[in-house]
Amino acid sequence: MFLLAIILTAALIPTRVGAEAPEAANPEPYTAVYSVSYRGLHAGLLHFELKSGEPGMYVYESHAEPSLLARLVVSSQAVERSVMQIDGNGVQPLYWFMEDGKSGHEDDGVLEFTWDKELVTGEVEGTRVELPTEPGLQDRLSIQIEVMTALLRTEEPGTIPMIDEDKIKRYSYTRAGTERIATKMGEFETVIYESTRPGSSRLSRIWHAPALGYIPARAVQLRKGNVETEMELVKVKRKGD
Repeated sequence: MFLLAIILTAALIPTRVGAEAPEAANPEPYTAVYSVSYRGLHAGLLHFELKSGEPGMYVYESHAEPSLLARLVVSSQAVERSVMQIDGNGVQPLYWFMEDGKSGHEDDGVLEFTWDKELVTGEVEGTRVELPTEPGLQDRLSIQIEVMTALLRTEEPGTIPMIDEDKIKRYSYTRAGTERIATKMGEFETVIYESTRPGSSRLSRIWHAPALGYIPARAVQLRKGNVETEMELVKVKRKGD
């Protein structure tokens, strides 16, 4: 019911104020499943789904299918979703929601982006959030779609501001070459991007597959140079498949 309410609400939100943006390539709806390992141990599966509704309106959602061991820290009922608008200017999040699937709400979160008032409000993990918007600002899910959208439009993602808990952090995406990789779905030509932010010891490396509309075929997160989390694509279904 909550997801339906968000979709219906988002469909009624007016488009951005100002000149109409030119038409540009948008990502196609898809579902993808990734096998996840943490420090070499299998942690289960992650499911992602990008859905489209009214023209330019999208909902991106993820949920976990944890392994038996990972269920000690991750609930199979956990869900995260973002409602966003995509036009010629790129991705603009409208709502972000997270529920950890456990009793209580101390680890849940919700954000509302009121662009005409240049304000983001909500609560994340028990902390009240009230921040000014800025051009290109993303939430934790919409930033993934922003990178894919930029690549579809033959643009560089560059540095993207993102709300993480009650702060705005800036992630820089740098092209790190190309590579043909093997996955459980077969082999893909990929373009590699690395993402970092100032003051962090972590680096994310993502292998985007142009043949899949730049959906990531593999991703790893390194901490102090050591692989901590690894994701590999095991299943994908795109519109028309």
